[in-house]
Amino acid sequence: MNPIKETRNDYSKGLVVITGCDTGIGKSLVPFLIAEGYAVFLSYLDQNPFEDQIHVFSKKMDIRKPAELASFCRDIKALCSSGQKLAAVIANAGVALGGPIENLPMHIYRDSFEINYFGTVELIQALIPELVQSKGKIILNGSMAGRIAPPFMSPYASTKFAIEGFSDSLRREMNPFGVKTILLEPAAVATPIWNKAKEQDISFVDPKYLNSLYCFRDKFIAGGNQGLNVELAAQRIIEILAKKKPKPRYIIAKSRLGSKLLLLIPTAMLDKIFIKLYQMYYGESD
Repeated sequence: MNPIKETRNDYSKGLVVITGCDTGIGKSLVPFLIAEGYAVFLSYLDQNPFEDQIHVFSKKMDIRKPAELASFCRDIKALCSSGQKLAAVIANAGVALGGPIENLPMHIYRDSFEINYFGTVELIQALIPELVQSKGKIILNGSMAGRIAPPFMSPYASTKFAIEGFSDSLRREMNPFGVKTILLEPAAVATPIWNKAKEQDISFVDPKYLNSLYCFRDKFIAGGNQGLNVELAAQRIIEILAKKKPKPRYIIAKSRLGSKLLLLIPTAMLDKIFIKLYQMYYGESD
């Protein structure tokens, strides 16, 4: 689909841009946005779930490839030039990869940052002029792993800690323009990202870590799959989008209180909890 040729002027609330809509939160957000009166410009990597759907402009994009990201942003700018108001940009594309730091190939760190961090930064940079003009909102998909980093997830957690810092700087720079920046911090939300993580090749892992890593993957992924229903998460994000004076951060979880309490546990105690929870008995500990 050529989104420029499909331009209309009957979207009462403007245009919302979302990256990473093959599955998960991104895919679940689209029907809610349409029902609320928004048009949607989305990216997908492999399969377009919204082919030929009215009010939805879709573009295949690998956010790791600068040329594809630049083309995606050019099409959005063209829509805005033709009269569309950019109501919000939701940076949703992400990947969860991990393993023991001792063994992790550097390409896993680089891919994680290209998808979860650098792609987000480039997207927002490119669209700031349109956001300033429309006084739109920026919604960044962070994670509770950007506040508490679990073992065996250093590539993912590192990108989410980076998004935390980026969000703070961005919000403070955009506030004078009337552009609101909102960081989402999902805890466990039941999306395919968890099972995709379980499919990751771990042939590089030293045997001394394997029992703990299997335990971690089973418990962490099971927790993710039992997390907040993805449609309920999408509904919550739609509510946040509608707020005139949104908070800087929102935890997205079954129990926001439980997540907030988790943040209060002392670091040394968390370290001991992780050792016991994931059976990390492959070495000596205090």
